[in-house]
Amino acid sequence: MKVLVLSSQASNTGSALRAFYIYKYLKKHADVDYIAPPFKSMPLMFDFLLTLFYYFFMTLNRKYGAVIIVKPYPNTVLPALILKAGGAKLIIDIDDMDYGYRGGFLSGLIKKIQHAMTEKADFLTSHNETLIKLIEKQHPRFKGNIYMLKQGVDLSLYKKTQAASVQSRKIKSVYKGRKILFYTAHLNIASYLDDIFKAVKGLKQDYVLIVGGGGPMLNYYKKSAAKMGLSDKVVFTGQLTQQEIVPYIMASDLCLVYYRNQPVNLHRASMKLREYLALGAEVAANAVGEIKDFKGYVHLSGVSVLAYSKTISACLAKIKKRGLKGAILIKSEFNWDKEIKLYSKRLKEMLDGQ
Repeated sequence: MKVLVLSSQASNTGSALRAFYIYKYLKKHADVDYIAPPFKSMPLMFDFLLTLFYYFFMTLNRKYGAVIIVKPYPNTVLPALILKAGGAKLIIDIDDMDYGYRGGFLSGLIKKIQHAMTEKADFLTSHNETLIKLIEKQHPRFKGNIYMLKQGVDLSLYKKTQAASVQSRKIKSVYKGRKILFYTAHLNIASYLDDIFKAVKGLKQDYVLIVGGGGPMLNYYKKSAAKMGLSDKVVFTGQLTQQEIVPYIMASDLCLVYYRNQPVNLHRASMKLREYLALGAEVAANAVGEIKDFKGYVHLSGVSVLAYSKTISACLAKIKKRGLKGAILIKSEFNWDKEIKLYSKRLKEMLDGQ
């Protein structure tokens, strides 16, 4: 079984990470290629146009039994249709309600494009039960036949090592005497960092908010923090590798997850939440979408910015430890190694026509 894995989004996105993890663990069970996205996110989604030509060129004269694509966009699906004509099965993984992040004409355009691309698939996967129900409503021919491919954690990366412990102590020493809040994200329209700034602005505790990650809105958020008078409270690290993220999580008093209470966020599966918990971190999160399923493992707030701010403040004042339970949960239920082992069996069934 020869399989190709592609990500429609740029190299510095969570979707590209999901595609890479699928490849990394699936190659233990199958002959798999991964063509990495060649660009980081660009303004006006220009990277989508460039990768369309790149993927056409990179897949030329290749033959596969299956092509797995994360996110149904033309830059990956159109090149894959040539492979499909050669006998490949097209499997599309839908990991978001992408059009929900935008409004007006652009939202409608993305919705129409993704609907058309999704209809080219032979099989679908997703990671969120609410999203699966929406997909089934929009694409009835897949009803009852969408595979739940959970959002996992790469436990070979998100683990405590001696090197990470040393780096963690260094981070703590830089901010000695201050509570460390940590938030990691691809900084785009889905990161909601302005709301997090509002939540931490009124905290009475002496804290520093470390923002780990880059993206197209990095400079915007730097200016936003300055406008809100948070320049001495917020530190931007820029883009980090997974290995570089681990010490920050270990050094933190509290890791942050926040989504606006909007339909699009009911259909997400938080990668950062799972990665924080994998390391036994204490996590403050607002109760939007699937996050409610982690009650008892995170410090859960109401959905509003004000409610979130109160929860953060309460945690910094006195915290009830929940991180250890969270780490056990992730290793048991959201382990990429375990998840892909199950998926590989289903993939074989797909390709065998069962």
